[in-house]
Amino acid sequence: MGLYLVGSFKGANIFTKLAFIFLLCAMLFGWVAYCTNNWGRSFPSDTNSVYKGFGIWRNGAGNQDPDTQFTPINLEANDGWLLEWYGAFQAFATFGFICLNVGFFLVVLFMFVTPCKSNADLSFWNAINTIFGSICWLVAIILFGVRFDEKFDERFSGRTRERTLHYSFGLAIITFALQLAAGILLLLTKRGGGAVQSSK
Repeated sequence: MGLYLVGSFKGANIFTKLAFIFLLCAMLFGWVAYCTNNWGRSFPSDTNSVYKGFGIWRNGAGNQDPDTQFTPINLEANDGWLLEWYGAFQAFATFGFICLNVGFFLVVLFMFVTPCKSNADLSFWNAINTIFGSICWLVAIILFGVRFDEKFDERFSGRTRERTLHYSFGLAIITFALQLAAGILLLLTKRGGGAVQSSK
């Protein structure tokens, strides 16, 4: 089995190999970005240690200073939030996330499942899926980056001293770039002889 997987990977053309690697990395970053609540942070106090983290589906509080006394705050659900731009942000991030998972699954089929090897048509439509997903990530990134300002949420303490984007936002940007690059590479698979070169 191991030799078959290695042989299938070696038999793939360079574009498909790179697309596989890019999508594998994008899956890692995309899952973290999608599931964590650190797209942005708001700091309601002058100490800049206690913060509220904002994610796609959850908000939660944290503490950057381990020496500061801190009372944890329960996570708050964002689903069903009556904030139009946040709902659009959630929708586009979800579309991008779904396309990412589908794209990686199809690349695995192209490389390791015999009936799917050298199927240039499926590779083309997977490229469209992957590029569409990257555009959805981009829209979500722009929405959050532009609208996450000082007027976004005043419920935490009545005022906010500082608001910053954080690591989940950065991981989403990396996911977008990797997914877009993988989609372009999948469009080029015909130049390399299909998704996977047939062994005769």
